[in-house]
Amino acid sequence: MNELYVMNVGYEKCLPRHSFGPQIREYYVLHYILSGKGTFRSRATTYHLKAGNFFLIEPNDVYAVYEADEQEPWEYVWIGFQGERTAEILQQLGFHAHAQVGELHNRSEAERYIHSLITDHLEQRHPMLRVQGDFFRILSYFHVDQNMHQMNSNPRSPKHYVDLFIAHVRTSYGNPELTVNSIARQIGIHPTYLTQLTGAELQQTSLQYLTSYRMLRGKFLLENTDYTVEKVAHAVGYTNPLSFARAFKRLFGVAPGFYSKRHRRLD
Repeated sequence: MNELYVMNVGYEKCLPRHSFGPQIREYYVLHYILSGKGTFRSRATTYHLKAGNFFLIEPNDVYAVYEADEQEPWEYVWIGFQGERTAEILQQLGFHAHAQVGELHNRSEAERYIHSLITDHLEQRHPMLRVQGDFFRILSYFHVDQNMHQMNSNPRSPKHYVDLFIAHVRTSYGNPELTVNSIARQIGIHPTYLTQLTGAELQQTSLQYLTSYRMLRGKFLLENTDYTVEKVAHAVGYTNPLSFARAFKRLFGVAPGFYSKRHRRLD
C-alpha cells in the first residue's frame, strides 16, 4: 500500500479565468479535465488543454499555475497521491519533468472509473483498498502526449537538460545511488557539461544543487516529523548520518540535532 496510494480526491467546476497556484505540495496531483478548456503552466512552458486532457503537478513544483478559460471554463477532477515507488511507477508510464500532460485511452471507459473513484472516495462507500485499486486501473488509461510536449519545448536547449536534471533530483533525492554522474548518464550528456549548464542556469554546480536540495528536504523533515537525525539522513539519500550532519552544518551553520530541538513544529 505504501508503494503508491491515494491521499485525496476532489472535483471542481471553475468560474471563468479562475486560477490556482503556485502552491507547494508534498505529493503529486493529477488533474483530469471533464469539460471546458484552460491553460497549465510549468516552468517556462504553457499548455492549452481541453476536455479529455490531463496534467500532472509534481511535489515541490514552485512553477505550476493553471487557469480556466474565459469563454469555456473547465470542469475537472483531481487526485492527490504519493508513495515510495511513485516516481518509478510514473516514469514507467512515461511521465517526467517534460511530459506532464496528455490524454486518456478509451476515454468513455476511463471516465466511468474516474466517476466511480470520486463517488467512492467522497461518500466512503467502499474500503480504501477498493479506491486504490480503482486508481491503479485509471492510471493505465493515461497516455503522455509527447507531441504536445515537443510543440512546447526545445529538447536540445540547455534549459531542457537543466530541467531534466532538476526533475531527477526532486523525484529521486532519497536514493543514495543518485549522483551527478548517474543523472548525466540518464539524460544523455557528460557530467562536466551538465555542471556547466547548471552553473549558467542556476548559479550552482550540479553537486551543489543536489546537496542543497537534499539539505532543504532534510530541514523540512527535522521541522515537521519526529524522525531522528539518522532517519532523516537516510530519507534524503545519505547512508552515513555523519556525512549528512557535516553537509547540513555547512549549509545552515548548525548541527541537525540542535536544529531539530529548536525548530521542530510538532504539536
